[in-house]
Amino acid sequence: MSEARLRAVIIGCRMGLNHAKAIASLPEFELVGLCDLNADTARDAAIQSGGSAAIYTDFAQMLQEVEPDVAIIATPTGSHARLTIMAAEAGVKAVYCEKPMAVNMGDARKMMEVCEAANTLLIIGHQRRMSAPFMTMRRLIQEGAIGKPRLLRATCAGDFLSDGTHSVDILLSLTGDEKVKWVLAAMFRQDVEPGLPDQYDYAIFTGRRYGHAVESGMMVTLEFESGLRAEFLTGDARLPGSGYQDIEAIGDQGRLWRAGDSANPQLQIHDAQAGGFRAAELDAPDSFNDGLPGVFRQLAISMHTGAHHPLAASIAIDVMEVVMAAYESARLGRRIDLPLQQDRFPLDMMLEGAVTAP
Repeated sequence: MSEARLRAVIIGCRMGLNHAKAIASLPEFELVGLCDLNADTARDAAIQSGGSAAIYTDFAQMLQEVEPDVAIIATPTGSHARLTIMAAEAGVKAVYCEKPMAVNMGDARKMMEVCEAANTLLIIGHQRRMSAPFMTMRRLIQEGAIGKPRLLRATCAGDFLSDGTHSVDILLSLTGDEKVKWVLAAMFRQDVEPGLPDQYDYAIFTGRRYGHAVESGMMVTLEFESGLRAEFLTGDARLPGSGYQDIEAIGDQGRLWRAGDSANPQLQIHDAQAGGFRAAELDAPDSFNDGLPGVFRQLAISMHTGAHHPLAASIAIDVMEVVMAAYESARLGRRIDLPLQQDRFPLDMMLEGAVTAP
């Protein structure tokens, strides 16, 4: 006997449009509600996903009237914690919350505590680790294709919280989610006029994005427990000409390079064979390495069987800790040993100090 379809709702239908399309395409789910502050945005998502989901502008009302099994949160980062907690306390069985998890460690920890108390499965949208290029990259590293890894490197546009969180999650996934010992970072931030609106396009710097303050560029180094190092260059500190989420693994016998989202080939390898870089064959497509659909297929399995989900909050909280430790390192001008003790967003603290300093 097949399992009953899981009733899903989505809040935040601008970014959530792709989530709506993915959910609507899967037999495991029924898309029953779409919520956005702009009702027209929710209606457009309903049309494009080909369903008959009810339209709401009030999340609490939707939770009460629809009583969903799954809530998908694709709103700006500043609202993630509040909406996740609201969904869990309303009895939702699983929450998919877009990355980054929250704006600070205090909120991220509270999300986990409330979801655990409510027996609500919480997963965070680091879906790139469930894509063929990075799953292939991880397998090749584990098989010794480049020898012993010595350095992992990531570069991308955008701020470290919004975009760097993907980079951190990817590099952690390449190690099998090895624990991080310490983080060292430096950042800079352009002066901006006060009162400018939050930005969405990371090419336009207004000092705020997705409900929180942002920097202009950041450089981060960290060390894993094994001694392996990782480096990150984001925003205006990124390598010139690099693609979005340019990821490299350097070993003592070769290198793997995924030169960004639009790279062709998607993954290259340089090893003992002559001729420099050549295309690396990606793992064959399956039901779990195709991005969002694979994420949600695994979510259905996890809900029905209790199986571990690769995007579980228990993994994402480590990503969040690295991201926040980078900001704390930049704030204090020193290396931060984990675990991180700071619950607030260090960039807010830096800006408060800049405002109140004599």
